[in-house]
Amino acid sequence: MSKLGQLWRLARTYSQFHENEKLIAWLRQQRWVDWLTPQRRRWLLTLAAVIAGVMGTVNRYKDFRYDSSAKVWFVPIVTFLVLSAALYVLYLAAAHYQKLPALIKRRPQLSLHLIYWGFLTGLWFLPQDEGWWRSCLLLIAISGPFLIWRCGYLLMSGRRGKAQNTSFGAHWIYLWPIWGGTNTPIGKGWDYLSQCEAKTAEAYARSVLSAGRLLMLSVFLELARLCLRAATDYCGIPRIKDIVTGKTEASLAMTWLCLYLELIWDAASLAARGHRWVAALRLFGFNVFRNTYKPLLAETIVDFWNRYYYYFKELLVEFFFYPTYLRFFRAWPKLRMFAAVFAAAFVGNMYYHFLQMRNPAAVGDLAEVAEGRSPRMIYCFILAVGIYLSMLRQQRRRGKVLHLGPAMERFARLRRIAGVWTFYALLNFWNLKTGFPVLERVKVFLSFFGV
Repeated sequence: MSKLGQLWRLARTYSQFHENEKLIAWLRQQRWVDWLTPQRRRWLLTLAAVIAGVMGTVNRYKDFRYDSSAKVWFVPIVTFLVLSAALYVLYLAAAHYQKLPALIKRRPQLSLHLIYWGFLTGLWFLPQDEGWWRSCLLLIAISGPFLIWRCGYLLMSGRRGKAQNTSFGAHWIYLWPIWGGTNTPIGKGWDYLSQCEAKTAEAYARSVLSAGRLLMLSVFLELARLCLRAATDYCGIPRIKDIVTGKTEASLAMTWLCLYLELIWDAASLAARGHRWVAALRLFGFNVFRNTYKPLLAETIVDFWNRYYYYFKELLVEFFFYPTYLRFFRAWPKLRMFAAVFAAAFVGNMYYHFLQMRNPAAVGDLAEVAEGRSPRMIYCFILAVGIYLSMLRQQRRRGKVLHLGPAMERFARLRRIAGVWTFYALLNFWNLKTGFPVLERVKVFLSFFGV
């Protein structure tokens, strides 16, 4: 074996340290690994979830401070207690799912969202005074987008009959998680978490080592982002947002280069954050799947979508794709797939980001919500079309074997990857925060092609 091959093998051995059996056996013998049984880990997560819930509610209150006369701590604490009581009622509903009214049992997710929107609508017509109670109601409305998808997973567990023999604490840890402060539930609900939970000391040791590796990868990605920023600044390469908004002039070739660099930057940024979120879960013994897994090596549009933001994709699939696919157009396979893909990538995606505009939605400023999300509509439409065509192409290629030489196969693979990069680099333009209206964005988009 050549020296280069030996160095590669050595580097791979160290990079895969989480699979080293000797290291696993050593960690397994540590007393704290035996002490942290699954039940104790859950208790720690439950206590941490209380702290995370209070801190998250306080931070959301600081974002809007509708009632400046109320003390900073009073409104969030009251709101947290009210929300916790509502979550407990929802847990009881999931645990006794068969006793619920027939309409709710048939459409639990729709019922949940209608209740939230009914609450919002009622809030819009309440007197516009500045009492602390109104601040509590507004804070409940603003907390809704963070909790509603997690509550959806709780109801889904109840519908499957898996919530009956669970405690409220088991669901509490993902309703107010200490990992991932986004509206997307990292790790989904208890059904998935319980499947990934380390039951033995050896399995827990493996989970801890894999968490350590993800934290190291996160640090590496952050360093890579710093190096990329330093290299682009040194070479005088601007960010695509500066070109689009007119702060910097650039040639067409430079614009395309910046589009690709922005895609790399976003992928590295999301991966670094996602690795930390998943590492926190693995440290507590939940060896869940990564949030981001080598999306820039994807050879198809749908594969990139699966790899880029896994738990957001899972949310759209669980709540929009499967219900549509299992219910409609069973006699027309292509139309069935088309409807399911658009329900997830377009309708579900738009609805999720509509809820992201939580502050204007809470006070009934729907015009601002619509204006803020209009470019996202084009983004979601292009994404849905791309995913559907990619799935059709994969189906046509299934079972076909192309006899290419090694060199041609590598070239074909690079060509496919380049095509995926181009699609998502252009798609990412519609996600930039520029403040431009849609028509102005269309003109800028066409300028990428020299129009």
